[in-house]
Amino acid sequence: MYWFNHWTTVLIEEHISTHPRVIPTIKNIKGIDIFFAGQPFDLKVTLLLREYDTAEAIKDPIKLAVWIYENQGAQRFGADNRLFVVLFDESDKEKSWKLKRDFDLVFQRIDEFLNKETVSEKDEIVFTFRRKTYTTVAKVLLITK
Repeated sequence: MYWFNHWTTVLIEEHISTHPRVIPTIKNIKGIDIFFAGQPFDLKVTLLLREYDTAEAIKDPIKLAVWIYENQGAQRFGADNRLFVVLFDESDKEKSWKLKRDFDLVFQRIDEFLNKETVSEKDEIVFTFRRKTYTTVAKVLLITK
């Protein structure tokens, strides 16, 4: 399963990097994969975790971003700007992983998102991690089926 997750993520991130409104980084820069709307972003492609409520994620994706930041592991901690691509199957959350291979759907939704989105003050979030408060910018693309 590791290879599947890794390579589908690589393909999704590569597709994002080729979008005309995105500038990919040339070298690996910690915490920066792309520039979008003039802002640096760390790309995170993930599945909606079991413990997070699907209806809440749809209703308030920014609240989901705060939850992800606050519940990241200490070894992976980062307060960098992030573009989250979150996939989930509304009918069966356990099968959400299968969406990563539906490239037609995923790439179409990514392109629609990047074509219309901007970065503004409404994307600024505040979160707490280990009793410290951080402010960052987060964009969330929910891809559901």
